[in-house]
Amino acid sequence: MPNRSRVKIILITILLVFTFVIPVAGDDLNDAIRRQQQLYDQQSRAEGQLKSLSNRATQMTKQIQQLTNQISAAEIDLEKKEYAYQKAIQNVVIIENEVEEKQAELDGRQETLRKRVRSIYEEGEMSYFEVLLQSTNISDFISRMEYLGYLVDNDQKILTDITIQKDQLDEKKEQLVAKKDEAEKLKTQAIAAKSYLDSSKGQKEVALAENKKYQDDLLIQIEKMEKDSKALEAAIRELQKKNSGIVGSVGVWPTPGYWYITSAYGYRTHPITRKYTLHSGVDIAAPNRAKIISAGAGVVIYSGWYGAYGNAVIIDHGNGVSTLYGHMSSRAVANGRAVVGGQTIGYVGSTGWSTGPHLHFEVRKNGTPTNPMQYYN
Repeated sequence: MPNRSRVKIILITILLVFTFVIPVAGDDLNDAIRRQQQLYDQQSRAEGQLKSLSNRATQMTKQIQQLTNQISAAEIDLEKKEYAYQKAIQNVVIIENEVEEKQAELDGRQETLRKRVRSIYEEGEMSYFEVLLQSTNISDFISRMEYLGYLVDNDQKILTDITIQKDQLDEKKEQLVAKKDEAEKLKTQAIAAKSYLDSSKGQKEVALAENKKYQDDLLIQIEKMEKDSKALEAAIRELQKKNSGIVGSVGVWPTPGYWYITSAYGYRTHPITRKYTLHSGVDIAAPNRAKIISAGAGVVIYSGWYGAYGNAVIIDHGNGVSTLYGHMSSRAVANGRAVVGGQTIGYVGSTGWSTGPHLHFEVRKNGTPTNPMQYYN
């Protein structure tokens, strides 16, 4: 009887231990996963901001290049308008000199005519008498008088021609002055246009520099969150070791009918951060909503939003091996779900840090990324 009582006491003790210890372990795991999810959410927001800033930077870079091209064109246009303006000034100066020469010629002719008319008027009788005395006959006298009249008429005709020429030159001068004013106006507009483009380019360059600073700050934050996340991953792995008994394997290709790899496992320049980092899996080209299947039997240990991976599923296959499926458009399995190889677990998308529909597929050993292709030789 005492032995049976002792057995009961031991059983009750074991039950109490399981009652209090196991939930604590479960709570620790859930708490670690929850904290990691919070980190992923923060990281996701930062990555979204970085992606937006990166897109804006790309747009601003294009705009700056366009403005640079426009400024080059504006400089050429300004040179042409400057040349046209200087040419217009030269033409105005030339025509002004011609007008001055014609005016001087006109003034000289007018003065000559005035003197001749005044002489004839003031000394008309004496001149006629002298002409008569010098004439040999009446015919000669008439000829002499006609000659004097011809001189006056000729001077008058020359004077009229010069006046017409001067009027024409004045009209041409007015036209050239108008062209000069128009050329000056166009030159002023070209200067203003170039000044505006220079100012716009300067503002864009300042904005781009600020954008770059914000990106750098976000990258620092993201790197810090990644370090914190990795520390939590290590803690979660330790807690998950208590979930023993999972036995599975990896060997089923995750995208039936789609085999083309756009980015292999290994170090590369990240398409968004532009940093030279490890690409911890392979990117498989596939259309949006294409089926994704489990690479082997196991248990789903994560199904949800996973930072840069977007919608993601992680499956534990036992013996420290796990697979990750990222950028899904949607997921078809929940946490804790047991799956078999070839079972549909989600669909191809472009969520998270993705430049287009594809599956990011990882295989990890004890949490460390390994080349997935070694399982498909």
